[in-house]
Parts: sequence; structure tokens; C-alpha cells
Amino acid sequence: MIANLLNTLTGLWLAYAAIFPAPGTGRERLILGAAGATIVLALWARRTDASPWQSTTSIAVGAFLALLMILHQIIAIPEVLLFWCVLWAGLVPAVLSLWAALYRPASPTAPAD
Repeated sequence: MIANLLNTLTGLWLAYAAIFPAPGTGRERLILGAAGATIVLALWARRTDASPWQSTTSIAVGAFLALLMILHQIIAIPEVLLFWCVLWAGLVPAVLSLWAALYRPASPTAPAD
């Protein structure tokens, strides 16, 4: 549950970084680090999740964002594409991780005799 909450905060920070870009260098490295943190936190959360599809999706989105930021270091990618990819790569894991943190299915109870 803690990993899911931390992943939610990481996703919200990514959305914030996309909407309010800080001037200066190093923004791409911070976003790449947040993508790595998303992957690590989703792997950690997978051990205790009720169903693993939320963390699997977060891992895939984090890997996509990491690949995108590595490609951005090599070739020029339009800023509008970076904006939307970073925004959605922040929002999707944030929502899914919060869902996984809050969703705990009721365990079947044995009938009382």
C-alpha cells in the first residue's frame, strides 16, 4: 500500500512537471528518474496488490516514459509531444496506483455453524 501511495505522488509530480515546466537544464533527467521510480515502486507494489494489472500498466507506462526521455536525449522530439506523454505518463500510474491502494476486495468468510 505504501508503494502505491508513493507511486501516486510520483505520478502527480510528473503531471505537475508537465504542466509547469521549470526553466533550466536537468528537467529531462528528473523526469527520467521519476520514470525509473514509477517502475521500481510498481514492482514493489505488485507483491501486495489484490490484482496485478494496475502495477503492470504502471510498469509499462514508466518504461515508455523512460524510453521517450532517452530518445529525447538523442534526437529532437517536439515539445507538445513531450508535454502530452509526460502528462499522461503521470496521470495513468497515479490513478491506477491510488485505485490499487484503496481497492481491497472482501475476503470470503466461512459461514458460521
